[in-house]
Order: sequence, then C-alpha cells, then structure tokens
Amino acid sequence: MKKYLPAILSLSLLIVVGLFWDNIKLPYDENNKIIGDYFYKKFNPQNELLRFTLFIVIPCFVYLISYLKINKDVYTLSPSDDYYFLKNEKINNESNYLNNYIILFVILILVEFFAIDFQRFLNIDTFHDTVFLVPPINHINSNDFFKSTLYDYGFIGNNLGLIFNKFFNFYTLGSINFLKLILILIVKFFLIFISKKIVSNLNYGKFLKIIFFIIFTFLIISLPNYYDFNSYFSVRSALYLLFIYIIGSAICDEKFKELKFLIAGAFSLISLLWWFDVGLYTNLLLILAGIYLIVHSQKKNLFFLLLGMSIIWLSFLAIMPFNEIKEFYNNLKFIILTSDYLIGLEYLKPFSENSGRWTKALLLIYTTSLILVNINFSKKIAINFKTKIFINIIFISGLINFKTALLRSDSYHLKSSSGLYTIIFIFVSLFFLFKFISGNQKINFFISNLKTSLQKKIYIYLFFIFSLIFISGINNKNDNISTINKIKNLINTKANITKLILTEDMHYLKGENLLIYEKYKILSKNDTCIQLFSDDNFFPYFLKKPTCTKFYLTNQILDGITSKTFIKELEKSSPSYILYKSPKSIILNFDNFPTVIKYIDKNYEFDEDFKGYIFYKKKQTN
Repeated sequence: MKKYLPAILSLSLLIVVGLFWDNIKLPYDENNKIIGDYFYKKFNPQNELLRFTLFIVIPCFVYLISYLKINKDVYTLSPSDDYYFLKNEKINNESNYLNNYIILFVILILVEFFAIDFQRFLNIDTFHDTVFLVPPINHINSNDFFKSTLYDYGFIGNNLGLIFNKFFNFYTLGSINFLKLILILIVKFFLIFISKKIVSNLNYGKFLKIIFFIIFTFLIISLPNYYDFNSYFSVRSALYLLFIYIIGSAICDEKFKELKFLIAGAFSLISLLWWFDVGLYTNLLLILAGIYLIVHSQKKNLFFLLLGMSIIWLSFLAIMPFNEIKEFYNNLKFIILTSDYLIGLEYLKPFSENSGRWTKALLLIYTTSLILVNINFSKKIAINFKTKIFINIIFISGLINFKTALLRSDSYHLKSSSGLYTIIFIFVSLFFLFKFISGNQKINFFISNLKTSLQKKIYIYLFFIFSLIFISGINNKNDNISTINKIKNLINTKANITKLILTEDMHYLKGENLLIYEKYKILSKNDTCIQLFSDDNFFPYFLKKPTCTKFYLTNQILDGITSKTFIKELEKSSPSYILYKSPKSIILNFDNFPTVIKYIDKNYEFDEDFKGYIFYKKKQTN
C-alpha cells in the first residue's frame, strides 16, 4: 500500500483541483478595455496558467517528492551525488547501424510528399490564408520590415511569400501552400533524427533497438499531416523542433559541443523573427538551459550559449535601423500584452460537458508526467542519461508549447499544441512494452537464436508493412487519396507542383468573392492602397495594393493602444474608398476602436451596400 501512496496523493490533489476548477480564479483587471471573450466573462487570462499549474504541475511535483521520500531504490536530485539521476555514465552504446534506416525513412517521407494531391490546395480561406498573402505586399511596396506591418505571427511567419519572391520574383497563394507543405516535410525530417537521438542510447540489444526505432519513428512521423496543417504539429513547429534537436545534442554530445551551444544561443533572435510564440517558448527554454548549465557548473558551455545570443542580437542592433528596431520591440510588446484579451478563449473545465478533447489533453500530460518521474528516478529502470535528457527536453518543450492551447482554447489550437507531449507518451508506452519483452527469458532465448540473415528479413518485412500503412494513409482520416491516384501523383509530381505554384489568382475568387473583388477594384482604381474593416482580408493581395496602414488585420486596432497610430497613418494615406463592414466577423470587434469610428464618420460617408459589404467614400472638402 505504501508504494501506491505517491499516486494516491497526487491523484487526490488533481481531483480536488478539478472539483474546484471554476473557483480557481484571479481578480479581473477592470482597467482592461480590450473587448473579447474574456472581457464579457470578466475572466483573468492568468487563470488558465494558474489552473494548469494546480491541475498538472503541483500534483506531479507532489508525486515526485513523495516518490523520492517513500522509495529507497531511487536516484537523487543532487548533481553532486553519486546516484544523481542525470549522471553522465561513460557507456559505449553507439547505434550507427540505425543510420541505414534513417536513409530509408527519409526516402519514405519524400515519396509520401511527392504523392500528395497538390490540387487539394488550390483553394482559399479568406481569413487564415491572407495572413501569409498581405504582409509581403506591404514589405515589397515599402521595403520596410516592422514599419510596414504589425505582425501577428512574426516577420518570417507572415512573410513566407517573400521566400518564394526572393528567388522567382513573384509569389502566389499556391506557392505559399507549397512552402507550408515543405515545412511539414521538414517537421517529419527532424522527427526522424530526434527519434534516432532518443533510441540510439537505449539499453537494448541490436535486434530490439532496431525494431523499437522502426515502430517509434513510424508512429511519430505519422503525427504531422499534410492535409491538416494543425494536426499535432503546425508549420511553425519546424524551427522549434530544430532548436530542440540542437539544444538536446549540445547537452548530450561531446562532439562540436561549443559550436552547438553557440548556434542554440542564436535562436534567441531567430525564433522571434520566425514566429513570436515560438520565439517566446524558445527563449524560455534557453533560460532553462542556462540554469541547467549553472547547476552543473558547465561555465564554458554557458559562455558559448550566451556568446551566441550576444552575437545575434548585437548583429541585429547594428544592421537594422533604429526605427525598425523600435517597431520590432513595439510589435513584440503588442503581442505579449494584448493577445490574451484579444483572442483568448477559456479552457473547458475537465470532465464537464463537451470537454472530452480538453480533458484528454490534460490527463495525457498528467499521466506522462508521472511515468517520466519513474523513468528518471527508479534504479530498476535502466535508461541512459542521454535518453533521459532528450525525452525531458521534449516533454518540457511540449508543456511550454501548451501555452498555445491555454491562450485560445479551441480544438484548432489544442490539436496543434499536442505533438511534443504525444511523442513522449508514445515513447514511454513503447519503452515499457519493450522492457517487458527484453526481460522475458523465452523471448530473449528466441532472439539470441535468430540468425543474422533472418533478423534482417524481419527488419525489412516490418519496415515494408509499416511503409504500406504509412503511404496508404490508412492511419490518416484526412488522407482519402487512393493508392492508384498516389502513384499517378508521383508520376506527375513536377506538373502538379507547377500547377499549384503557377495557378493564377483569379482561380481562387469565385461567386460572391469575385463580385466583391470586381466592385472594390473599380472603386479603388485611383487609390494606391487598400483600407478595410473586415475579417475578409484578401482584397489587398488580389488588388495588388498594400494596406493603407500597418494594421492589415483591423482587429489589432485598439483604443488607447494602437488607435492613434492607425488614425495618423490613415490620415497620411487618405484612400478615397474604404470597406467599412462585411458580413464575415471572426475576431474583429468594432467596439474596440470607437475613436477610429468617430474619425471615419467625420471624414468618410456611406457610399454603397453591395451584398452586405458596406463601402464608405471620403467626404469632399470645400
């Protein structure tokens, strides 16, 4: 009974927190004027982090402490102790024979990529797709960076089109979708190498290690989905995974150690330019890495980590004009201070009605946390410190990334933030299965008597079977492409990609969208820029004109925060016509900028209501 006490204490605390979930809340900030879901509910966004901490972090911490107190045959938390849980044991456990399977996996994901039905991406979401379409127009027109646009993703994130434009002097919606597909391919590529890092140091024989690697790798490269950019991993995950791989390798490996820490430090800025949220998560991981190095007295490695950070930031400050640096800072500040109130949605109470996916996510994190305590500290579980470090880094990265789900708790963001902790859940499930197998004398006897030639056949058959499942898409409900069509796609890859990239803009505008576009084109023929108040943000791109202000998303216009800047920029550009309202409203809330409305009413007047799209024209001055 005593050995179950840690789990009982932890689970009891979790249940109590679950029961009192609605009562766990901080006072609402009455000074907040940003109108969104939290404004109407008078909900403090910090409640989400507090509830998550009490529901997950505290119960798991209680489990850890009680587990170490009650059990005797455990490792310790003290780095100076001989039985420290992350003690570097000089064990030669190289697995270079896994390299051949890495090559096979890389070939496999390339085959999967080229078998994609690229024509399925010849469509447009007039809200989400335009976050990649409009900012490049602004940058190309002005040649400014942060002065041209108030980014909601990040300079690179919003400007994927510029990557294509740099080499081919144009970009299209199809080219951006193609780049997103490539980023998902890169995610799969990094997952293969992360799998190798985790598995290569497992204390199994060659046969079981190869089998483990094949199964584990197949399972995790199946998580990213070309037909659902937010299934476990989003396109922004590519850089985050690269950083995780580099920082994990820097801590674990001796080869090129200083260089790896130097590169890892450079991610402090690179990640912020990539996607703001990835940048914030990456910098938090860098802080944790710095603490790790201090605790373990690795002064040299800490020096190179800080040197990498210093070089990249000093270079940025030296190269970029001061006004661009200022706008970068203002943009980052805007994202940090406003995102919660602007787009926040409350996380559903565990076990409440319709909270299945939300509850499942928390329980999966909780269960994996408890298992990791056992893997890290039980002396009965033989696992190399390198594997411990890598799985711990990935899991902690997943917990940090879960802030995305806590920020806007819809199924869309919940799903996209679940990849990293799911990887660790898959790993620990396989680990204990293989631990049982490796500890079975009959199975070990059977394996030891297998001829090398027969072992190789087993590897090949297993890889072939999983490859068929993987390529067929049986394990992916979004992949409903027949095998025959996939073969045709492989044969016609070049033509399919070319069609995706070169399909003209007018293909995407159909029905009402086309009519509105033609109407707006006529009205704005004498204007050099486009200004709209709508969640239909596609007009600037298709009209090939920049936005009249840096606020290409008008939901970012907020009284007392950005409204004065908006009015100043609109007054300077002074378009003859503006799209004042449209039928679609996802995030935009006119109550957030009454000062701007007064300015519009003073300087513009109603012109026409065209199918629910209301256009205003500039008043004539005497």
